[in-house]
Amino acid sequence: MQLTLNAALTGEKKSNFWNNVHFHPTDAVEDIWGGEILDKFSKDGIAKYLRLYAMFEDIVTRDEEGKLHFDFSEQDKRFDIVVEKGFKVLLCFNFMPVAMAADPVNLSGRRYKDKRFCRSKPADYTEWQTLCRVQTEHLVERYGIETVSTWLFHCWNEPDLGFWIYPQFFFECTPEMKEEKIVEYCKLYDHFEAGVHAAAPEIRVGGPSCGHYKEFFSRVIEHVSQGENYVTGAKGTRFDFASLHCYSSIPQDVHDPYRFKVAPESIVNQYKTYRSIMEKYGLGETPAVIDEWAAAAEGYLGIKEDPRMRFRETEYYSAFYFKLIDLMSRLPIPPERMMICLSGQDYNTEDFDGHRTFFTARGWRKPICNGFALGAKLGEERIPVDAGLPRNTGVILTRREDGAVVAALYNHVSDFGKFGENVLLKAVIENLPENFTLKRWRIDETFSNAFTAWSRLGSPAQPTVWERELISRRSQLEEVTVPEMGGGCWQGDILLTPNSVELLEFIPRGN
Repeated sequence: MQLTLNAALTGEKKSNFWNNVHFHPTDAVEDIWGGEILDKFSKDGIAKYLRLYAMFEDIVTRDEEGKLHFDFSEQDKRFDIVVEKGFKVLLCFNFMPVAMAADPVNLSGRRYKDKRFCRSKPADYTEWQTLCRVQTEHLVERYGIETVSTWLFHCWNEPDLGFWIYPQFFFECTPEMKEEKIVEYCKLYDHFEAGVHAAAPEIRVGGPSCGHYKEFFSRVIEHVSQGENYVTGAKGTRFDFASLHCYSSIPQDVHDPYRFKVAPESIVNQYKTYRSIMEKYGLGETPAVIDEWAAAAEGYLGIKEDPRMRFRETEYYSAFYFKLIDLMSRLPIPPERMMICLSGQDYNTEDFDGHRTFFTARGWRKPICNGFALGAKLGEERIPVDAGLPRNTGVILTRREDGAVVAALYNHVSDFGKFGENVLLKAVIENLPENFTLKRWRIDETFSNAFTAWSRLGSPAQPTVWERELISRRSQLEEVTVPEMGGGCWQGDILLTPNSVELLEFIPRGN
């Protein structure tokens, strides 16, 4: 079909909300392998913001006389690295230090580096407020208010799930347990906000980073908008942004392990539901941050546990990502930030194991990682497109600050295991810079796809030197060879195979 795009049209500014990452576990930042991942993120612009945990369990102790002591040395090592590499931070204030906990034995199972977290509420909320103030003061003193004021602070992680007071998810709780989870979280948030802003009023704060349950979210939004503040007694609490988790879901009754349906639309619809709750309580214009998203929530499941997780290794995920960018950027109020959740990085022992990671055990880039590198090339001016494209396909036309026009085209088939259809576009892009260099990038079943290369070699557990070299080459973001052109117009054929992404950069050249 014919596709004509006009690069001369004036577009709407859409800041890059899509190139951000929830980096987990936080205490991998100071490790060699974690540092190598962050180096790659920084080099390719894969992440602007990193979501990290404060990890108060490393910071707070109490002496024999009962006085609290704060030691930020472990946290300093991590944040020095993050700041030096140029990242901004979404900082999650959790979990409860055992020394401050009302229930100090309310602990999780073992985590990375044999640590555990405490889900308890504080024994004294004023001590929690003090911790939030001291933490903020320390960060401002170490990195400066100019830096830290660009960060975002939020209170706790998934209090509606098993990370706050009770290990039960919200739907498993009795009415009394549900009420306690909600009320105590509202106290936690009010004291968090008071502590942070006592140290630095410039810093933006939010919450509650619900994992799923809208009833919990609704009650928190009602409280911060019109409830009685547990610290001041006044109406409402300062609430600069809502933090949300939006995951696509996988049906549990699927018999074919290679067939299931997740869809970017499901993430968009969840976001819309959260926004409708905010609007109900007068916060319709308040920004929102999706601090965890993924095409599936099953963070610690790999292919061995669930063969359907194979999609995380394939070109499917990068096409999913671009369709999600397209749909979100069309909304009246897109998310301010959107952070893909990485987990399973800390116990990656096999290549292409289906975990929620960007790199295999040997460090090969997955297609979703290449998708993020492509997403970083998009501009922040979204140029209008008037094209009746076939089902499953889309175009994102943008302009960057350097004057480059960037067009991304995708073909995403939500039904994983269903091949879909090839789409041939006879594309014309008009009113480009008079002189330009074209760079054309592609992710599909072959290009920029280490998983396909590895699979075609027989999925070797111990690949030879030659096989490793071949897979490594295919793991890189690959450029389609094209001649250099100019003249203010470009035309050519673009074949969008199922779950492919093609991105064209038209970079201005001097006369």
